[in-house]
Amino acid sequence: MAVSNVWNANNGWKTQGGELQPLNALLHCRTVVESQNSVATGLLTHVEGEWFEVEINEFDSFQLGEKVKLTVYSPVGMQTFFSSVFAKYEGAIAVIQPPEVKKRYEEKRSHPRVDVEGSVRIIAGFDQAGGSLELAEPMDAVVRNISITGIGFEVPDLPIVRQFAKLVVMVEIGFAFQCELDIVRKDPQDEGIRIGALMTLAEQDMMRSLRAFILQQQVSQKVQSRKAEDKRKLFSRP
Repeated sequence: MAVSNVWNANNGWKTQGGELQPLNALLHCRTVVESQNSVATGLLTHVEGEWFEVEINEFDSFQLGEKVKLTVYSPVGMQTFFSSVFAKYEGAIAVIQPPEVKKRYEEKRSHPRVDVEGSVRIIAGFDQAGGSLELAEPMDAVVRNISITGIGFEVPDLPIVRQFAKLVVMVEIGFAFQCELDIVRKDPQDEGIRIGALMTLAEQDMMRSLRAFILQQQVSQKVQSRKAEDKRKLFSRP
């Protein structure tokens, strides 16, 4: 008999018995994907961030943007939800986490960051007391990673940098946007300081572009990882 499960606000599936399960309980579970024209069975292999990956032999049967129904046969019961295909690649499709899943999943999980090449131009800085720190000219830094709520970058180890608590910056990662940063971490490096900061966009309309960029980077890095793993398995065969 199938177990009936519902979402609980504490980041997981809650069974009739009251047991709370994390989202990764769905990992490596048999998953049926249904569209208007196709039905196929695969394996759910990624649940982090804002998307799910389903390894499926019939990946070419599904079209980009197509609406799909997913049924996951997990240890905590059968889970059913609706989504859409936003990417497909050799042996797998990627679907967006539906709002009813993502909303609760993100309450207890930080947004995953992706490695990225880009730049940060520091326009203004503020100390712990909120006082403005004057810059003779804008300071440039190198972006290392980014999420929809945070960014990591490296900046020269100058005395004024150590006083920064907040920054106003322009980020360039293939497209540009202005944001405010609250610094939460400063780690000395060989040639500068690695800074981790929470990010607030000046224009919230840019959030859609940033989300799309991060999803694209996540999928691209996942594809590269899959290719590297397939290559490793090929060359490790006796």
